[in-house]
Amino acid sequence: MQLNKTRNIESVSIKKAISTTTDIDIVKRVLAGNADAFEIIMRKYNQRLYRIARSILKDEHEAMDVVQEAYVKVYYHLDTFKGPDGFASWLSRIVSNEALMRLRKSHRINYTLDDPMHDDNDEPVFDVQPIDLIAADQLRGLLEKAIDQLPVGNRCVYMMRAVQQLSTRETAQSLDVTEEVVKTRYLRAKRLLQNIFEAHIEKTGLSLHEFDGNRCDSIVLTVMDRLKKN
Repeated sequence: MQLNKTRNIESVSIKKAISTTTDIDIVKRVLAGNADAFEIIMRKYNQRLYRIARSILKDEHEAMDVVQEAYVKVYYHLDTFKGPDGFASWLSRIVSNEALMRLRKSHRINYTLDDPMHDDNDEPVFDVQPIDLIAADQLRGLLEKAIDQLPVGNRCVYMMRAVQQLSTRETAQSLDVTEEVVKTRYLRAKRLLQNIFEAHIEKTGLSLHEFDGNRCDSIVLTVMDRLKKN
């Protein structure tokens, strides 16, 4: 009981720090030797980074693994962040690069998100039922499945723009591509999904690839444990 009470107090404290402390202030605290402050960074950006990794890898376990590895790299290279602005985009680029590297190593991909040799014109094949016959709890799974079938460049941009609600500029910075590439890929992804899903996403604000609770705790605890052992 005491442990749970302590954890609840810590949770409230972290939520307050997330809402009241700037990224650069948190970075400075970590660089000054306060390793525990790194948990604030993870709690703040877990959802965003997981969605980026998940949109590239299409596998939740691999996505979690990539996010963990990226956090360890971030921790040991935090002094290379130039700041004071752009920390979220800096984190996002590290995670997207880590995820793409994972794909290349597995021979599932041999191009980058902005490679002109990659053909994004292949039409994905959607195997879904009429939308009016699908219950709400099934719709999310079908939508995630449909997004998974998009080409990787379109998929990642769509996840960041439509689901994570990032601007064109921030998406471009996060993926290290031009804003024109983001606009083109986003429009392409919307067109591919429009007939079945887009109206429902816009009207209901479905939350995809949620990353909170136990999974969020798992990444935070795993990374913090690794950092303390080194």
